[in-house]
Amino acid sequence: MAKMYGMRIILMLIAGIFFLNVAASGQISQGGKPLETPMLKSAEIPVTEMPAVNNEILKEKAIQAFQSTAKLKPFQFATSFDVNFTTQNSGEWTTAEDGTHIWRLKIHSKGAKSLNLIFDHYLLPAGARLFLFNERENYYLGAFTSFNNKPSGKFAVSPVAGDELTVQYELPAAYSPGNDFEITYVNHDFAGILKYDDRRPLDKVAGACNVDVNCEIGNNWKEVKDAVCRLIVHGREICTGTLINNTAEDQKPYIISAAHCYDEWYYPETTIYAFNYESPYCAPLDADPSNSISGAVMKAQYDSLDFALVEMSSVPPPEFRPYFAGWDRSGNLPDSSATIHHPQGDIKKISFDYNSPVISDFNSSYVSKGFIEVLRWEEGVTEAGSSGGALFNTDKNIIGTLTGGLATCVNPVRDYFERFELSWNFKADSARQLKHWLDPLNTKVDHLNGERFYTGENYCAAFTHLTDADEHENIRLINSGQFEGYWGGTNNIGITEFAEYFSGSGNEELQGVSLGVGKIVKGSSNRSKITVKVYNGSLIPETMIYSQSVDITDLTEDAMNFIGFTEAVQPAENFFVGFELSQMQPRDTFVVYQSLRQPDKENFFYFKSVNQWFDFNEASNGQNSMTNVFELVACNVDTGPEPKDTFLVHDPLQILVYPNPANDVFTLEAGQDISPERISVFNLIGKSVRFQLKNKEQRKVMIDLSGNVPGVYFVRYNNGINFVTKKVSYVPW
Repeated sequence: MAKMYGMRIILMLIAGIFFLNVAASGQISQGGKPLETPMLKSAEIPVTEMPAVNNEILKEKAIQAFQSTAKLKPFQFATSFDVNFTTQNSGEWTTAEDGTHIWRLKIHSKGAKSLNLIFDHYLLPAGARLFLFNERENYYLGAFTSFNNKPSGKFAVSPVAGDELTVQYELPAAYSPGNDFEITYVNHDFAGILKYDDRRPLDKVAGACNVDVNCEIGNNWKEVKDAVCRLIVHGREICTGTLINNTAEDQKPYIISAAHCYDEWYYPETTIYAFNYESPYCAPLDADPSNSISGAVMKAQYDSLDFALVEMSSVPPPEFRPYFAGWDRSGNLPDSSATIHHPQGDIKKISFDYNSPVISDFNSSYVSKGFIEVLRWEEGVTEAGSSGGALFNTDKNIIGTLTGGLATCVNPVRDYFERFELSWNFKADSARQLKHWLDPLNTKVDHLNGERFYTGENYCAAFTHLTDADEHENIRLINSGQFEGYWGGTNNIGITEFAEYFSGSGNEELQGVSLGVGKIVKGSSNRSKITVKVYNGSLIPETMIYSQSVDITDLTEDAMNFIGFTEAVQPAENFFVGFELSQMQPRDTFVVYQSLRQPDKENFFYFKSVNQWFDFNEASNGQNSMTNVFELVACNVDTGPEPKDTFLVHDPLQILVYPNPANDVFTLEAGQDISPERISVFNLIGKSVRFQLKNKEQRKVMIDLSGNVPGVYFVRYNNGINFVTKKVSYVPW
């Protein structure tokens, strides 16, 4: 009887859906929460006040600096206070009941939109943990551990929301408190780098003409975009960088950007490199910046050509989905070009020029004719924060990096990129050229394609059902004119679980899910949780195979929030990922964004009421469909690139032929992409013979000698530097 009543209520609500209203590490941390003890709660944390500053004055100075520097395109969002805080001269130590030594320091900078810190002499012992948080904003970072130790001793952390920041250091009882780090800079965010009020530096959001990288227009750039990252440089400025391949193809984590993004040679050591900072679909939905690595080492920089190459402190792990972009130093200008970047420090965007750029001057302080000029953008534009973003040719290889220019949404003209081919070896000094680092094998090749090195079980990808036609909203439940809550969260009609349907090969291993959180209202209690769940099932969720509770205080409103699973979860071919409102308190609200669709669009939304699961489309008698704003991260997916170990030739200048002897057809494999016109076959007297090419792949091609007389032949390949010849015996049988 209860099920029938619940179903009746659901049908009544869906029948009125047309009346719905819409609410107007590296810095890879080890997770966990700081220790809480009665002693800590009762103790007063010493507060260190930063000098008073005026955000509006600082913002105006930043705008003036931008306008007076030949339109260079980084931006400053914070001002720095030079400090010297250690566990010996600041803060306060206490000891927990289990003997853990706990040091805490509270830093307050009135009016700051966020705060971030730079550490020096950072050397934590094994077992020690460091957290940064703002309890009022329920914003936590950490734990940072000995995993983050680096030879330089420097360590930068992402911004923490609000104008107050608590540092908590937990040292196991076996150690005596000492100077394990020094806080050297406190950075006061005067513009709002975190998306709490949709504001960006220069007091504006990224221009409306900008195109989100995951719009359908960017579908052909899905691999390349994973190479692009957002840089927070020394806690104060934002630029764009690109992970770049080298001829050894050894996964060296080189990032190429602009020289003017790094005012000092050591600034890469205090820079945070954030990958996948992008909306999951074609809409301005803020991203989760947790795919970040802290610190790098400068390898090469030259101001007059405005390029910088750094090596990050660690290789991005598989779940970051890193792609190492290719490059082209030939100097050939393409018929069209594109750039991927972070304007205003915002989520990742893509811009297109459908015409050929030109060689140009930019500024008298730079090398003459040292720049590629994009005369006009047809799609998108660049802004402050786009500095260092790569310019790609039609082969999706890097030919330059953004220095600056005049382009705006109002007038998208005249942007300038350094010329990659000049930066290659314009200067002989290895610290002022790219060649030494990007061609360690001295192959002298003029281009190298990009590569995604993680394969097999380490090949990861992100999945969402959202398309350009979707719009994320907090979908309200209205019954008889009364507001009853939300279809994607807290409600008064007994919906307790929300799920998204997925299908795959059955081999995937789920790493986690990002939820597009649309609304969080916290009551007096901080105990409210949701429970993320994974179910197997063909038509509805059936067998739960994983669950994980999450405090809603750990999540951010109006943004994607990644919830990493504590173990790899391998579902069946058909499965569901969702959440349950498990421990919500009476005055708390939690809502996930959804997109309401026309009935002819596929439905992915399922909900549970009175212990029964419903397909949203079926429950609405086919009147509407829905999808949740979810993005799933999975590894061991079947759509990955061919594993690297299937290639037998790794030297770009060499080739291999097999089998040998061969029956009619044999394979030629090269250490670089094959150009068919560079292949020749000769007999013993040096006469060219006919052959057919079959099943050409990037680095492999099948050669058919049928029709020739049996015997010994020579295959010659022009690798761009010289000719390589291999002998093959043709023995038909």
